[in-house]
Amino acid sequence: MSVELFEKINQEVKAYTKELAYHIVGDPLILSNLRDYLDISLRHNLKVNLTTTGNKITQKDFNTLTHQAVKQINFSINSYQANSHKKSLDEYLTPLFEFVKFVLEHKKEVFINFRIWNLDQTQSAKLFNQAVFEKANTFFNAQLDVDAIYTLKPKNIKIARKVFFNFDDYFVWPSLESNYCEENGFCHGLSSHFGILSSGTVVPCCLDKDGIINLGNVKKESLEQILTSQKVNAIQQGFLKHKATQELCQKCEYKTKFNDKLNGKDNQ
Repeated sequence: MSVELFEKINQEVKAYTKELAYHIVGDPLILSNLRDYLDISLRHNLKVNLTTTGNKITQKDFNTLTHQAVKQINFSINSYQANSHKKSLDEYLTPLFEFVKFVLEHKKEVFINFRIWNLDQTQSAKLFNQAVFEKANTFFNAQLDVDAIYTLKPKNIKIARKVFFNFDDYFVWPSLESNYCEENGFCHGLSSHFGILSSGTVVPCCLDKDGIINLGNVKKESLEQILTSQKVNAIQQGFLKHKATQELCQKCEYKTKFNDKLNGKDNQ
């Protein structure tokens, strides 16, 4: 996304939110001028959440990642298995842990989450997770226990000041080709969040990475025009009635995470 378009979006989006997440599949550390984007968000009094594989982090990124606009950084640890690279696990994790050390020593006010989103009933990633936990335990003097985590399934475990391991199950990216289809269901898309792709296309959530549910484009319309459109209203009203009106939403298994909402319970 161009800096000029990003400036326009920040100007318009602050009427709807106080926080931005710099990700819809893309990795912000790929940007050589990430600080320029962060400066724009800071100027508009918007806090930033960064999600990254961390695969490209170097010491020269440490100051940028602790920019005044940054509220939280999520490192997707299980991406190590999903991506092809020549790094050993030590070579991958050590710069991340060194970054945390930098944050703690300089008392930077940023939350850090190491995401382990690969839990499943077959414990297919257990050996990988155990190796990660052993290295984290050594570095942080923590006590992450792989068996306890699979048994108790905590949402997160604190290992240092504002530093957490965050846990969740695998999830399947929604696709129109999926055999899964369920019209009933609730989602927070367009109620607590929405997404804007690098092309300027507005989508209901970050799982619509290909812009299949095209709500409009901020290059051609104002964000207000897009978010008050009949299409957006229909999607919102559908979810209030626990109905997914869009085909991609019907094909999305992620909405099963909100079954408590569907059953009339509060979903925290």
